[in-house]
Amino acid sequence: MNTKSSTLRYLLGLLFAILMFSTFEVASKSMHGHITSFQLTFYRFLIGGIILIPFALKEMKKRGIHFTLRDHLENLGMGFLLVFASMAVTQIGLQMSSASLTAIIFSSNPLFISLFSALILKEKLNKGKVIGLIVGIIGLFVTCAHIFTMTFDVDFSFIIGVLLIFAGMLIFSLYTVMNKPRVKKYGSITCTTLSSIYGSLTIIPLLIVVGMKDGTNAFAFDFGEIIWQFLFVAVFVTGIAYYFYFDALSNLDTSISSMSFFIKPPLASFMCYLLLHEEIRINSIIGILLIFVAVFISMKFGTPTPKKQ
Repeated sequence: MNTKSSTLRYLLGLLFAILMFSTFEVASKSMHGHITSFQLTFYRFLIGGIILIPFALKEMKKRGIHFTLRDHLENLGMGFLLVFASMAVTQIGLQMSSASLTAIIFSSNPLFISLFSALILKEKLNKGKVIGLIVGIIGLFVTCAHIFTMTFDVDFSFIIGVLLIFAGMLIFSLYTVMNKPRVKKYGSITCTTLSSIYGSLTIIPLLIVVGMKDGTNAFAFDFGEIIWQFLFVAVFVTGIAYYFYFDALSNLDTSISSMSFFIKPPLASFMCYLLLHEEIRINSIIGILLIFVAVFISMKFGTPTPKKQ
């Protein structure tokens, strides 16, 4: 059992992680034009993964884990799914749309995790989860409502960006579900570390091809202009925040950790308004509330209460 002081420590660590996650879209958007989406994704996960190595080694030693060639290939595949297929795609969508919209759409991933868990892991999709999923999808449509009212003379790159964000969110949800058995076997920090490092390596071929096409150094960028934002995203948002998040996830009730993730949309939207001067639409506010209600329903009425032994 956790003491009150240790529980408070985990809660504070969790709140710190959520706060860091809420700043990602703002920090990333501020680096647009200085570093490409693929470069930022490569460096943030490589550096973030390296920061997590000591914690992963400690977890591996505790569990007595030894990887085979097949395990490494599996880690490479999961890394590709997380970093290349999900985060890099989302990063491109972010640069083509708005930071606040990205935060709202991506934060709805727990709803689709419930759906994919039922389809892939055959977990029971009870009435609470179904209702939560329906309300959450309605919230997403309300959030993106202004897109469907756009006239044909609008720059459609914005709409494409939104579709890319949605695709990245779905892939992240799929990764989370496929990663569940691995987390039970290896531990959450070990899986995150390996997925981050292996995933960053899968972007290298694309960086080289793009560099050859443009005649530039694929790994060089305007470091001096964005050094503080870059270090903040790589070290704090991707490295330290992930450690605190998974540390809390391992020591607190899962529903508490999952619910806390939905603090991000209003926080991120406020930061985007304050720092990037992005407009907060009324439909976005309604969408945030609907998504929050959806997750509350899923967690409150969709999670079975364990029986006392």
